[in-house]
Amino acid sequence: MADKLDKRRKKILHLLEKVPISSTQQLAEETGVSTETMRKDLDALAEEGLITKVHGGVALSTASAAEIPFDLRTAQHAEEKKAIAKLGVQLILPDDILVLESCTTNLELAKKLVLAPELPESLIVITNSFSIASVFDGGRKCKKLFFLGGWVNPLQFSCRSSHTVSLLKDFHVSKAFLSGAALSGNYVLSGYYDEDVAFQKAALSAAQETILMMDHSKFNKTAILSVAPLSKFDCLITDRDLPKEFLKYLNKHALRYLKAQVGNG
Repeated sequence: MADKLDKRRKKILHLLEKVPISSTQQLAEETGVSTETMRKDLDALAEEGLITKVHGGVALSTASAAEIPFDLRTAQHAEEKKAIAKLGVQLILPDDILVLESCTTNLELAKKLVLAPELPESLIVITNSFSIASVFDGGRKCKKLFFLGGWVNPLQFSCRSSHTVSLLKDFHVSKAFLSGAALSGNYVLSGYYDEDVAFQKAALSAAQETILMMDHSKFNKTAILSVAPLSKFDCLITDRDLPKEFLKYLNKHALRYLKAQVGNG
């Protein structure tokens, strides 16, 4: 019995290594026990100092508020993000007004966009990312740049707060380029942090067209906070081959799908 208990708690720690935050219910489902049993496991792990309770769930105590710093995330699936960004640039037209959410895929999009001949100088860019604003040289490499301010998150080089979201709600834009933490098998985009989810919801409301850019590692996963069903987006760009049922869903909701070819620049 003790061996089974120890094995399950090791599995809990292993699961928490893969995601920033997880809920009691999700961990219970992953390990095949009741939520009551899972609460006891989590209480025991917390007493040992191995996990910590955070807003919305639990995380590894070593996870530094359960966030992976932005500069470390840029190295994760880097080639996939570059390939996805290359397709994203092709969707941008002269005189577009863009929302570029703070994410590593949008950073690659910005890097490729400023190299496009003549196009950047006609664009208005709205972002909450210091890294993306820097790529546009503070507005010198586009027509105009609006920075969505608020409380600064130093780990993510961005502003993420209710003030940031309030500023975004004042805009009506051509296109919003978003990423996300997880896309479930039920075609629901979800996230781990209130600020990120609120930003993405505001961007969906502000944009005439919304593009979701996600690499294969984020599919068939569920984070703790729901953003929106995939049907709310206009285009999905990924490096993953999609199964027939997924393609049927996209066709049903008139959602464009672009497959990025990794290794093609």
